[in-house]
Amino acid sequence: MTPQSRNIRARQMWRKAVKSNLYFSLFTLSFFTLCSCTESFEERCRREAREYTLKQCPRLLGQYIIMDSMVYVDKPQGFTYYHTVVGELDNDSLLTPEAIDAFKEELLKNIKNDLSLKRHKERGFTFTYHYTSGSTGKVFTEVSYGPDDY
Repeated sequence: MTPQSRNIRARQMWRKAVKSNLYFSLFTLSFFTLCSCTESFEERCRREAREYTLKQCPRLLGQYIIMDSMVYVDKPQGFTYYHTVVGELDNDSLLTPEAIDAFKEELLKNIKNDLSLKRHKERGFTFTYHYTSGSTGKVFTEVSYGPDDY
């Protein structure tokens, strides 16, 4: 076999290898694309809530509130956020009905203005916030906002 014929043979083998590798890559890509499309919006929300909780929680929000977890619920469809109140705010005398009402208004304003919740709001999600005392374990407040609210 001459050196020139070996080069031709090597190029042909290289082309076959590249071609078969390309076909395998395209097959693999389309397989994973089809498999990933099978996840429903609800399954995706459930997975993202679970992943957020595992990666981000507990998370300090401001000086006195810790986000413990985020859970996707089926009925009513939406998210429930669990928080613990700590420090100076963890005091029954500070949490007057007026202060809680102002706090609830601020939560609603945040839901209305949060662009990352747009798809969820279009689907009529309910957003529930659950606040518990860090020292006593007593529930301070739980509030839910549905499509009629936002």
